Amino acid sequence: MRTSTPNGIVIAHGDHGLQPEHLRFLDEALSDWDGSFMKRVLTLPPSYQSIPSALYGPSVGDEPVTDDMVTYEVRNKRPGPSRLIDAPMRPARNLVVIGMKVGDGTLTLFTAYGTQSDEVSPREWWDSSMRPHEAVEAAQFWSEHALATG
Repeated sequence: MRTSTPNGIVIAHGDHGLQPEHLRFLDEALSDWDGSFMKRVLTLPPSYQSIPSALYGPSVGDEPVTDDMVTYEVRNKRPGPSRLIDAPMRPARNLVVIGMKVGDGTLTLFTAYGTQSDEVSPREWWDSSMRPHEAVEAAQFWSEHALATG
């Protein structure tokens, strides 16, 4: 789902529970963004409501998610399956943003989603744009992490 902030930052994949106040927060937090490639974690101010996080696994304080706990499903026409766990979304205070200025000059966040981690999770293991070492790191990460189905 494509959406945008009040100041016009386009969010190409904005279906991760973003509320109007989160969109305003993005405008404030990214007010000096020049459009260069960005991949970072922003912390929501205490007065803002939390945002849902789907991540389960060691990077967010859980035990490793084992294969007997997951299913693999292709989500939203992606080229590969995601590792999913039948678990609820959890409230998070951090917001991952990844984006850059695109060809027509539009400031674009490819995604913005909640996380309980202080670090950006790697892309999923099947992402063909990764370098070999990135693919190895991603495969290791996703062998013990999963995304909540609910």
